[in-house]
Amino acid sequence: MADYSERANEKLMAAIAKLKESNGGDKAAEQEISECLISGSQFIMPVLITDGPAKERKLLYGVTAMKDKQPFYMLFTSKQKLKEWNKEGKHIKTVTHNFEEVSDIAFSDPRIFGVVINPGVDNFIIARAAISDLRTRIKGAELGLEAEASRSDEDVVFQDPRQDEVTEELRNALIMAMRNDKNVIKGYLRDMIRKGHLDYVVVIEHTGSMDETFSKIMDICKHHSHGRAVALLSSKAPIAEKAIQGVDPIYHF
Repeated sequence: MADYSERANEKLMAAIAKLKESNGGDKAAEQEISECLISGSQFIMPVLITDGPAKERKLLYGVTAMKDKQPFYMLFTSKQKLKEWNKEGKHIKTVTHNFEEVSDIAFSDPRIFGVVINPGVDNFIIARAAISDLRTRIKGAELGLEAEASRSDEDVVFQDPRQDEVTEELRNALIMAMRNDKNVIKGYLRDMIRKGHLDYVVVIEHTGSMDETFSKIMDICKHHSHGRAVALLSSKAPIAEKAIQGVDPIYHF
């Protein structure tokens, strides 16, 4: 029987091998790993299914202790890798997820320190901070934000941002960054609920190309959102009007 996960992860495993051979110095391989994770990787995850009525059953994802006995979710890139880990040949139930789904699962569990690819075999760790960076890229790309593309916004709800220390830190950092960027005319910070997930969305009214400003603002978000996902949206995107309708900007030139 064909192993579709193994086929989907061929480039990922090749890039991981290159990065290991270089002792972490191969930046091209590191970039290739990121691209594989956000674009096409499929991971097999061991699970336990709780007892009870079908509608009340839950999936409990397999966890392994890695550095300092910290818990990590286990991801396998092929049936063979799972078999190599499961040396005793126990019957194991599994599900398959792409990396976006994995990142959502990991971020819904504050006890988890990250994920490990092929534990006991390759032991390739992706820590929570790195998952946060990748998740930000995935959420932005999914909404068509980086390309300022349009798509249906019927399932997206915008609301006032959370009132807590993380939000205040992010807000202040964004205001400072916007003041120092001559291309920013206005900036907004909102909460966005999409497919049941609560994320920040930053909307920017700008002059010229968004590329340079996008990169700077995203760096600010990564350092001050404390693992919370942030999507960046140009005011020129069709969905932006809904995001900022009736609200004041956090920054105005």
